[in-house]
Amino acid sequence: MSRIAILSPIDEMIPVAKEACRKTGENLIVKKVNFDEAASTARELEQAGIEVIISRGMAGIKIIESGIEIPVVQIPITGYDLLRTIMEARKLGENIGIADTPDILQGVETIEKTLGFTIEKYPVHSLSEVEAGVNSLIGRNIDVLIGKSVYVSEVRGCVQTVILSSGIESLIQAINEAKTLLEVRRAEVKRTKQLQAILDFIADGVMAVDGEGTITVCNPSARKILNLPEDEVIGKNIDHLLINSRMKKVISSGKEELNRIQEENGVKIIANRIPIRHENKVFGAVCTFQELQKLQQQEQEIRKKLLHRGHITKYELSNIVGKSTSYQQAIEKVKKYSKVDSTVLLTGETGVGKEVFAHLIHSLSKRSEGPFVAVNCAAIPKNLLESELFGYVEGAFTGARKGGKTGLFELAHQGTIFLDEIGELAEPVQAQLLRVLQEGEVMRLGDERVIPINIRVIAASNRDFDQMVEEGKFRADLYYRLNILDIQIPPLRQRVEDIPLLCSHFIDELLPNIQKEMLKFDEEAMEMMQSYHWPGNIRQLRNIVERCMILSQGKVIDKGTVLMAGGKDFVSQKSQKSADIDAPMENGRLKEYEREYIVEVLKKVNGNKTEAAKILGIGRTTLWRKINNQ
Repeated sequence: MSRIAILSPIDEMIPVAKEACRKTGENLIVKKVNFDEAASTARELEQAGIEVIISRGMAGIKIIESGIEIPVVQIPITGYDLLRTIMEARKLGENIGIADTPDILQGVETIEKTLGFTIEKYPVHSLSEVEAGVNSLIGRNIDVLIGKSVYVSEVRGCVQTVILSSGIESLIQAINEAKTLLEVRRAEVKRTKQLQAILDFIADGVMAVDGEGTITVCNPSARKILNLPEDEVIGKNIDHLLINSRMKKVISSGKEELNRIQEENGVKIIANRIPIRHENKVFGAVCTFQELQKLQQQEQEIRKKLLHRGHITKYELSNIVGKSTSYQQAIEKVKKYSKVDSTVLLTGETGVGKEVFAHLIHSLSKRSEGPFVAVNCAAIPKNLLESELFGYVEGAFTGARKGGKTGLFELAHQGTIFLDEIGELAEPVQAQLLRVLQEGEVMRLGDERVIPINIRVIAASNRDFDQMVEEGKFRADLYYRLNILDIQIPPLRQRVEDIPLLCSHFIDELLPNIQKEMLKFDEEAMEMMQSYHWPGNIRQLRNIVERCMILSQGKVIDKGTVLMAGGKDFVSQKSQKSADIDAPMENGRLKEYEREYIVEVLKKVNGNKTEAAKILGIGRTTLWRKINNQ
């Protein structure tokens, strides 16, 4: 269906319009309308989907003045149309008069000079002047009246009339203009809908005003953030709705205002305002803003999603294995301490699982939805640790990243930071950490402004803090600030009854990677595991279990496999125990245990002495000598 319609006020134009459609290849709606019906008919066509109206003369003016929203193209009156009509009127009489708009009358004046006779003229500027114009010309004793249909209709037989009509060329010109206008309008509508979709979808509030401060744009987010009524914003003066809009200030000064935090309608927002310029003149302003609280929540969501940075907890209660009294007492402390935000100090030997406890405290706390940032203070070079913890601004030092870097304390905002091996902190960093704990704020390297943060600190170390404080290696004030809540994690040798549970847990955990049918340790093997002193604690136990699973020939791990997996440390401990029991027999028993262990290893490697020597950590010559009891 065509989106263009031609409305003609005279019958003579209908066939001309249809012919023009045929020549242009357009199947347009062509309709005859009375002058009084032109506006209502145009509105009906608009509602039916017509996008451009073509009409002429006063009918076209009436349609435009009706407030119709679609464009109206006026069929032009060309010089040829005027000349043709004047020549027709000349045949009917010598004294010719014409009433029309000033632009038409200018064309008549040009033709007068060419033809060499005068035509009576009366300029008409509006519909209300039509009757007066026609009567004035009749009063001048004209023989023929030239005019469009509205003028001719005012004549009641006292003079002859010739309707001033448009030829086919004028219709073709109007159709082409309407087609161009339709394309432009569709492009404009498309662009407007795109902009409207963006404004409707964007989370930021957007408001724009003209030079007088009248609101011209207000998207749904702006109304929602500022609690504004939906139908009472556009067209209102912004100062009548908002107390501290500052839009008129931006218009008068011509200067932008960026990142301004303020309260408006009881809501704290962060706003950006810029003047709208055209040809070096300010004719309005636009403001974009966000709700401060929501912006902080979004920032936190981003921090939570930093999975590639490892800022999430990896362990939960299901990862905690142990039923010994000392271990269960430590777990009970975890459950109680997780309910508060006080700083926690975890102490214990290397490998007891301090980081697992830190993860558990975080996951059970009200901060569990926030980030968990783990930092090994001993693993980061001392000259880099400060910049990693506190961040830096661009240009803070040679080699600083462009744009600066966010520190780990900032990344832990609304969450937990775990400072492992905190005893390795240098004195200057200890002082800065103390400030973070006391003031709840950090300052990036090279920056002058402080950044407020809300974090919980969990620290851990295997060092003796009392001795370090006494020797001046660790600040006493920082130690007491860290040691508000303490958890002493027992070493594995003090929870021997947990070793079978831990071994079973590690077997289940490692089976998918090792892909062997493995069930358990036999009684003698477990007795050997429980008799070992485990200087590396849980970490060492897991390593030995994994090694046993790889070396074992069957489904059940035996004593020989444990000896081979444990290496000389297990043999030396076994030998030491025997020596403690029966010192006079020390040399003989040592050799006996050594030879027993060597035989077990040789069995496992099918007698390969080179491989056995590697496992035992001795040379082939020494191995040969020990086998032969030399």
